Amino acid sequence: MFDIKPKERKSDLYDFEKELEDLKKGLENAPITLLTGVRRTGKTSLLKVALSELGYPYVYLDTRLSSNPTYRDFANIVKASLEDFISRNTPLRRKIVEKLRRVNGVSISLSPLSVDISWRGDKKFEFVEMFTALNKIGFDIGKPIIIAFDEARELRKITWINFPRIFAYIYDNLEHVRLVLTGSEVGLLFKFIGIDIVESPLYGRYMHVVSTRRLSFEESVDFLEKGFRELGVSIPSHIIENAARAFGGVIGWLTLFGYNCYMNTDTCSENIDKIIKIAVEIAKQEIEKFLKSRRSERYHVLLKLLTTERSWSEIKSRLEDIENRTINDKTLNDLLTTLLDLSIIEKTNNKYVIADPITRNAVRELLG
Repeated sequence: MFDIKPKERKSDLYDFEKELEDLKKGLENAPITLLTGVRRTGKTSLLKVALSELGYPYVYLDTRLSSNPTYRDFANIVKASLEDFISRNTPLRRKIVEKLRRVNGVSISLSPLSVDISWRGDKKFEFVEMFTALNKIGFDIGKPIIIAFDEARELRKITWINFPRIFAYIYDNLEHVRLVLTGSEVGLLFKFIGIDIVESPLYGRYMHVVSTRRLSFEESVDFLEKGFRELGVSIPSHIIENAARAFGGVIGWLTLFGYNCYMNTDTCSENIDKIIKIAVEIAKQEIEKFLKSRRSERYHVLLKLLTTERSWSEIKSRLEDIENRTINDKTLNDLLTTLLDLSIIEKTNNKYVIADPITRNAVRELLG
């Protein structure tokens, strides 16, 4: 349970049975499934376990890209994904290779296994042709082929491919292909897909949405107790409870704490502060990156305000007091919507607050 790599077996996945069954249902039946949830709440683990449980052939694409990806960057992602797909499906290897070799821009060698993707000239890789080939494989074997885009919002950086249009084509025409897209920045993922945008080719189509969640305090305690029991390690209950409070139900932080505690049992109580420090430094980097990408200085003030839960009217009043001028309602709504879309803040009972307690600590340290 404390393996710091994404889980792939159901036995290692903590108490996400409902989400797992819901995800499997979507992958089996819906043309497009969206798997959402704030960072480090187990989306990749949930996805990999679901793919393993279903047993359908799948292509897994880790779409985390650099700030300015090139054709070669994306080609390398496709190359690695197809090599993995072929190597995992030995009984289907001949059929897969036969179909994929017909895709423009794809060449495959088998000894050793190597896939080359051309992104130039007459033999330029055609993404739609790859999906069509995979659909034919699915038709031949009588099973859907699942295409998983992990952290799919990153695809926005690839400006030379119209992904929503391609996904709409798959939705309408390729019945043996299933798409699953994960995303931490929920609002950005929805906007990228165009669920609520009339002009989007995917507007109005049903998409199955599954969300991960933060654990309750009781679940956090139970997770840590079960993890230590699995390892045969006895940790005092007060340390476990302190950790459960500190990490706000984010299973990624709890896992990191459990792993470090197991590796350094004698200093386990000190590991809470150690992991909090590591987590806060990671969160500070993410906040700094966000602030550098925004022109408005108001985000600095907003984030400081939202380390405490506040209503919309209270936020507006505090901002106006700080700036000593009236702030347009739409301007404030746009700022809050951006933070909500990025899953930096959450809205509950008409009040806003930074979602992750670790990020709240990071903002306090960073912005004072």
